[in-house]
Amino acid sequence: MEPNAAAVFGLSCVAASACAGSKALRSPEATAEVRAAVIEWNVGINQEAGPSPLVETILPATLNGRRVWRVVHRDADPTGTDSAAYYDLYDVDRATLNPVRGIMSRPRQYLGLTFDADSVTIVKRDGHSTRLEKLGVRNPMPEGPGLSVLLGSLPLRPGFRTSFLIVDRWDEPWRVKEIDLVVGSAMTIETPLGRCDVFEVTLAPHDGSFRIRDWVRARPPHYPLRTEYVRGDETLVSEVVRMVLGAD
Repeated sequence: MEPNAAAVFGLSCVAASACAGSKALRSPEATAEVRAAVIEWNVGINQEAGPSPLVETILPATLNGRRVWRVVHRDADPTGTDSAAYYDLYDVDRATLNPVRGIMSRPRQYLGLTFDADSVTIVKRDGHSTRLEKLGVRNPMPEGPGLSVLLGSLPLRPGFRTSFLIVDRWDEPWRVKEIDLVVGSAMTIETPLGRCDVFEVTLAPHDGSFRIRDWVRARPPHYPLRTEYVRGDETLVSEVVRMVLGAD
């Protein structure tokens, strides 16, 4: 089914500043919150060719009767060459936070993940070839676009840490990885949205295959405002240039 139309309408009417002044402090356990949002990113601000705009939407939806948060990444300009055919989607169960499905679709390339109670089925199509893979994994957490929902759901604060499993879409030989998430210090940084209070969050698998550093909003929802993604010799730095949050 399509995302809830009322949620989209609500986003058009309620524009909450991503770095608004503080509300009354709440206990850490009360600071976990996922909200509908439209987020505009500049991806690759450290790249010689310059950044590419990307739009992230986080909306409530249903899939086969199951209530999910649907996170979609799309090109900001759908009229560009092949842009309309590109999307990266993740559905996350609203009650358990377990991933339900993930789909990355590009021209002549498709990667789909369907999660069951204790396994994940992966379909990869590249050109005219199709590969099917099934792996055993129990209660993984979302990655890729679904990471925003996971971060928003956790009671983040300096010193917070947790570990969980993910299914790594990009590492075929070693899909299932254990991730350590650690919240470092609180700080204030300059962003395209102004000066923002943030927590620095690091996510790293035990095998050292990649590392993510996110600077997330200190106020809930704890969505990233800047991210640094390192895999192999590649480093990609991206930042949010606009964020519109749904109503409380």
